[in-house]
Amino acid sequence: MPVASVPVPQSQKQWLLIFLEGLSSVLKHQFGLRSELFLQFKILYPNLMEEFMRSGTQFSPVPGLGRRPGSDFPRLPSIDEVSKEVQSGKIDVLKHLPDLSYWFVDKAEKEQRELFFGEGGMSILFLKPDPKTKAPEIPFSPTLRKQPLFGRIDVDRVHARTFALMDDFQERSKELLGTGLEDNPQFKGLRFILPLLTTRDFFSEPAEEVKKWFELFDVYVTESQADKGIILASKVDLEDHLIQLLKGMREKGLEYQER
Repeated sequence: MPVASVPVPQSQKQWLLIFLEGLSSVLKHQFGLRSELFLQFKILYPNLMEEFMRSGTQFSPVPGLGRRPGSDFPRLPSIDEVSKEVQSGKIDVLKHLPDLSYWFVDKAEKEQRELFFGEGGMSILFLKPDPKTKAPEIPFSPTLRKQPLFGRIDVDRVHARTFALMDDFQERSKELLGTGLEDNPQFKGLRFILPLLTTRDFFSEPAEEVKKWFELFDVYVTESQADKGIILASKVDLEDHLIQLLKGMREKGLEYQER
């Protein structure tokens, strides 16, 4: 789906947010999938960093590696290269950093999309549920919950985040997408690897590689600046559901403004 520019114009962003909310509902209720949201670190500068830092306590972002097919960790610059950049006055720190991506451990997808979607760096993976991430109920009595601590801290939300961190997709993503990185000292410390894909990748990469991606997720949605738009890739048949979703949006007077 094309977008007019990045950041995405507000008229297109509002339509896309409604579409993504509907898509997430379909995938949850019709296919039993849950969504996990990711944000690329490099798109936070200069406009989003303050908002990202402000919301960090609430959303609990955890860093991992965003990896484009076949890419490696970036090589550290030599002293001479750094000196030349300093002398030229054109120091680009970001190009020397790996493609870090943050995973929002806290499940507040609607608010997270509203804040960060449209800046060219959000990805959403729709995955099968992982039973280990389901937090058991905390046996606090109603009387105990009236204590001041419960007014300051959402204990149930913090409890849910703890179990979310047990998600199997993290190690699974390293197994499926970490080929060629295993000997790098940074690999062991990675929590997860997020595939950063373009439309071209789905058609140019070997079938075995594409199969690995869909072993990690069932549906993939990402903002692709290379494609100047939004990619939706799925291994489940969504055609009829998308037709109904878009039909319902049109009946409400929601038309996608292409410019």
